[in-house]
Amino acid sequence: MKFLASTTLSLLMASMSFAQDAQRIDSTTRQLPSPAKESLKGSSGESSTTSSDTGAQRPILLKKSGFSANFGFNSDISYKQNPLGAPGQLDQQADAVWENSFHSRAKIGVYDMDSYVLTPYIGAGWKLTEFTYENPNDAGAVTDLGDFNFNSTTAYFLCLFQHESGWAYRAGVMYANDRSTQNDTEDYMEFYPSIGATKAYALSSDVLGVLDASFGLHYGDVEDADGASAGHTSDELDHFDITASYSVIYSLDKIVITPQYSISYRKYDNGFNKNRKDLLHHLALKIGYPISDSFDLEFHTDYSTRQASGSDAAGDSFSTLYDFKKFSIGAGFGLTASF
Repeated sequence: MKFLASTTLSLLMASMSFAQDAQRIDSTTRQLPSPAKESLKGSSGESSTTSSDTGAQRPILLKKSGFSANFGFNSDISYKQNPLGAPGQLDQQADAVWENSFHSRAKIGVYDMDSYVLTPYIGAGWKLTEFTYENPNDAGAVTDLGDFNFNSTTAYFLCLFQHESGWAYRAGVMYANDRSTQNDTEDYMEFYPSIGATKAYALSSDVLGVLDASFGLHYGDVEDADGASAGHTSDELDHFDITASYSVIYSLDKIVITPQYSISYRKYDNGFNKNRKDLLHHLALKIGYPISDSFDLEFHTDYSTRQASGSDAAGDSFSTLYDFKKFSIGAGFGLTASF
């Protein structure tokens, strides 16, 4: 999501002496997009829930045939408590994190299938994440978080099934990787198959309520940066996630205001992540305005929290590495061109 509207990277000082080298203990938070939810504009808007020629309820603005695409840019600045996702002294370290991302998506046809409408999508994205904290006198912690700057690349294929009942279902798979800006090395990659469902309904003439839920499996390969911690495995960050969200979309003339809350549960079970469980809460507010028929401007702000707990298979002191808390608060803007 952005999903989440905010994406975080978690790293940890985890050499055998816990002093110099970095060991990632968390994957970047990402999910497949929900085209049905993202295209809603309020029940008085042009993408309201209306019947198609096939009888299917379409909670999304779609052409009856042909292709369409969009391209967008987002820029976000966030204050993150514990940006490295670590226990102990690093748990108190905070930082301003700047994220700039480019994303694109293409719809490759619309197919009427009697009781539902099938719409395949392909998409891709690229994000730059920069940590700004630097303090050479901060003994015992990371003195320059810029060493952990990274770039993320994603690509996905997704099918949207809009059923005549008004539910919109999706299924797809994403490939993603994170590369260190400083070292130009791939520190993490994953394949992420996921399914989801969206339901929109009118609360009033100008307000829509939107329910959304998803389930996904992360199959990854993480680089053991310290190269010395026996017991770390390449699949240590494999996990599943379950996410549910509720949005209210207010249509005020051309302005669209969307508050949203989501909760996500994640379960890990490999290597030093044995029995680890994460709980994430995310609260966001989006304000959208169409500059023209083809360009949309969006301002957004969000607040998120995350709590991780677990014990590794050996049950030794390393288990404390995976008990941490973190929060972030941020704001940004986005510009999307559709054609």
